[in-house]
Parts: sequence; structure tokens; C-alpha cells
Amino acid sequence: MSDPVISFKEKELQVHAVVAVTASSLTKELLQQQLQQAGFGRCKLVPEQIKNLLAHYEQEQQKVKEKLQAAASKELTYLVAEKIPAELSFSIAEDKMSASAHITAAFGGEPISANALVKEAQKEGIVFGFIKNNIIHLVSQASKAEAGAKLKHTIAQGRAVTQGENSRFEPLIPAMESRRNRPVINPDDKKADLRDFGVIPSIAPGEPLMRRHPPTSGKEGMTVTGEPMPAMPGLTVEWNLGEGVGLSAEDPDLLKATRDGLPRVIESGATVDEVFSVKEVDNSTGHIIFKGSVVVNGDVREGMKVIAGGTIFVKGIMEGTLLEAGGDVTIQGAVIGHQISNPDAESDYSTVVKAKGDVQCNMAQYARFSCGGNLYVNKQLVHSAVEAHTVFAGPEEKPTGKIIGGSFYLDQGIYAGSLGALSISSILIRLNRLIDPIVEKQEVLRASVTGLKTDMAAIKEKIDQFKKLEGSPAIEARLKELATEFEEYRRTATELIADIRQLEEQRKEFLSKAEVVARNELFSAVEVQFDKEVVRSRREYGPSRVHIVGGKPEIEPL
Repeated sequence: MSDPVISFKEKELQVHAVVAVTASSLTKELLQQQLQQAGFGRCKLVPEQIKNLLAHYEQEQQKVKEKLQAAASKELTYLVAEKIPAELSFSIAEDKMSASAHITAAFGGEPISANALVKEAQKEGIVFGFIKNNIIHLVSQASKAEAGAKLKHTIAQGRAVTQGENSRFEPLIPAMESRRNRPVINPDDKKADLRDFGVIPSIAPGEPLMRRHPPTSGKEGMTVTGEPMPAMPGLTVEWNLGEGVGLSAEDPDLLKATRDGLPRVIESGATVDEVFSVKEVDNSTGHIIFKGSVVVNGDVREGMKVIAGGTIFVKGIMEGTLLEAGGDVTIQGAVIGHQISNPDAESDYSTVVKAKGDVQCNMAQYARFSCGGNLYVNKQLVHSAVEAHTVFAGPEEKPTGKIIGGSFYLDQGIYAGSLGALSISSILIRLNRLIDPIVEKQEVLRASVTGLKTDMAAIKEKIDQFKKLEGSPAIEARLKELATEFEEYRRTATELIADIRQLEEQRKEFLSKAEVVARNELFSAVEVQFDKEVVRSRREYGPSRVHIVGGKPEIEPL
């Protein structure tokens, strides 16, 4: 027995089935198969009409079987499917800096073209920042997708505002900035002397020190809806004139020296320190306290102190009690201290080195370092306590030095050749110097938000009580006061929550940059703390990097 004879007619996106009634059965599956073969397989079926067609066909088929009606003498025509073009809609981000297109794949109807998408987007007010590749990818995927599938992609991106930068100050003498642990290289044999960092910088009256570059105007931003976002121009930062400097008579953006001395960068300017030079610091010289810079051509002996407002240079060994500088500290020899048997609250080491800038030395043992900038140790750092931005053991470009024992409280990390030792020599590294203040601020803000929520709950309770009372002008006035007070508390809490989230972004950013790198070896008993997360090496590793992976600290091979 052959299948029923089925043909299809299409009119105005509607597909009608024309079925000649025979003794053969008609099923939904057969109808769908015939639709597929006729090229209407992606069209959207009309279930109710198909149900009616099957029921009607069954009635007429019975007449054929009872020979009351000749086979194929009657045709039934029903709407069975519809061609529905792809549907397109758009969403614009709240800040209007991005827009997305949403496509529902066509049911046999026309797909969305890239040109049509752009034109419709423009009608919806999206006029800037179209991303051609994203648009082509979206319409291509939608044309191949299963009928009715929903797809979404960003099709426009605004241009962020580039705010203007304030005046920039450029030192004109490279040695004014930190010499960054770069030893002098002998031009004959190309070898570096790790104890030689070149000539101590000096300057004469009239020599240029620093240039101020003008502020930039920034670059205007633009939303996807074509609304310009003006840039805030940078500001002209006034000179901060230290001692021994003055502006050029011909050029107000050029700073020159007015006396001999040691040039040093300060915030928005420079200063020329007077230089106090001494052969060595011992009992015969007494402690050195000087507002400018100090150059010690020999050693700083045990028990001695050097305190300088500028930079300190020690060409020999530091085994004294204290070096404290308002700038950098450079020690061409070693820092040799020892543990104190009865430590005070200040330090448990006999030797302390403090600097608002960087500290640099050849090697160090049993010493405490406190640096506003980085600590550079050429060869070896042994059982010392360090506060700094970053620690480099060895040349900054290729740290190969050793760190054995000690504790570290740092902004960003450590870069060394080897960390730890074969013997039990634990190292504690806390990469929290930037994180801890953020966490403290967050805790204070969270406590404030909790207090505000408690106050808001109390106000809400009062409002509910007043609403139960009979209305009067006094009650209405009080309700209005309470509503205003509640809104103020709510607004303040919202602002504090935004501040907490901003601090959290800063915390995550600092953590993402924090790392400990051992280029050669990482021994056991090295503990690294990232905020409250801790990882500890429990065996020996080869070249390794300790950093945050997926929110957790991990030890990974280099």
C-alpha cells in the first residue's frame, strides 16, 4: 500500500499541505518527513492545524476503506507550517559603553544579514563602535543554528575616556634615579664587578637637573549611542623646589642646580644635597647626623649610626647599628649584623638599614631592612628581616643570588636564584604590605554598613508603626521625615558598598601581580602568604614561580 500523496503550497510565509485521501495512513512523522524533503524542514510546525488535518484525514480515509469514496478523489488542504524570519533585538549596557545583539534563529525564514543588523541597531540608537568581526560571527552562527536557537554577542563597544595626565617630571641626570642594581661592566673583558656601581653622582651650579613636561589634554570618549564623554585635561603641577636648585631664567620648565652637591629626585622636583664625606664612621667620628647626603669612603663600624636627609653611600662594610636615609642607601660592601640575645621592641638584629627609597648592598646577614622602594642584594641575603616593595637577589635583569632564611613583608615579591637551603632554614614571605591596609579599610567600611543597616531597620519599624495610626498632618509629616532619613542612610550605605567593591578590585589587582620567583632552586620550608591564603614548599623544586592561580597560591615550574 503506497503512502498518501502529499504536496505543499507556500503563500505569504505560510506552508499548506495538500493531501489526497487514500486508504494509506497519514501520520505526523510522515508529514514531517515530506516537509523535510520539500525543503520546509526548518519551518515552524503548527501543531493544532496538523492535529486537525490528521483527524479529518482519518474520517475521509474511512470512507475510502468502506468504498463510499474513491481513493485520491478528495484533497485536504491545511496550514501545517510557517516560515518565521530570524528575530533580532538589542540591549545596551547601563553605562552605554557596550551593546549586544540577540538573535533567535529563523524557522525557515530569512536569516539576519550583517548589513540588516547594523541598520536595525542604528534605528535603536546604537551608532558608534560597531565590532565588524563580532557582527559577522553572530549572523553566521545564527544562520547555521538550530531553528529557534537564541544567540547573543557584543556588537558595539564605546570608547573609554582617556583622562589627561598632569605635568610629568623627567630627571636629566640618569644617576639621580636609583641605579637599580646595575654594576659597572668592564669594557675590556665585558665582566661586571658586583661591588662597583660607578661614580657617585654630583652636579655643579648651572647644570640642568630636571624638565617639566606640559600636561596632556586627554582624549574624548564616546558611548555606543554616540554621546561624547569629555576628557578631564591634566593639571600643571607646580615645581617643588628643594635646596640647591632654581628655575632657568629662559625656560620655566627647566630646573637647574644652584650649588655643588648630590642631586636627588623628590616629589615634583629635585634637590641638590650638600655632601658630608668621611673616611669611615667609628668612635673617633661619632655618629653622623646630616641634613644632606653622606658619603662614607670606608666602613661603618659596630655600634655607629649614620642618619641623612638625603642619600647615604658606604664604600666599605656596614656593621654599625643604624643607617637611615631620606633617599637611597648604597653599600658597596656587606651588611654584617648579628642577632641580639635580649631584643627590644624595635629590632632583634644589631644592624638596621632604613631608606625612603631603595637599598642596595653586596651581601647581608642578620640585619633588618626597611625600604620605601626595593632591596637589591648582589650575592646573598642570610637570616634577615625585610620590609620593601620588591627584593632582588642578584642583578635585576637576571637575579641569580641566594636567599637563606629570614622574614619578608613585601608589596610585590621576590626574585632570586635560589630560595632556602638544604639544611632546615625556613623563610616566611608575606606579600601583604599593600593588601593589609586595604583589608583594614574594608573591615571598617563593612562595620559602618552593618551599623547603617541596623539603623535602617529601626527606621523601617517606626515607619510601619506610624502607618497603622490614623492619618493626621503631624503623622504624615513624621512619616515624610522618616522616609527622608531612611533614604539618606540607604544612599550612604550604597556608597560605602561601592567603596568596598572598589577596594576589593584593588586587592585582587595587587594579588594578581604578587609573585615569588626562584630561577634555579626552591627548597622546602619556604612559606608564602597572599592575604590569608598560604602555600608552603614541602620538598625541593627546580626553577619555580609562586603566584595566584584561580584564586589560590600555587608553586609552578618556570
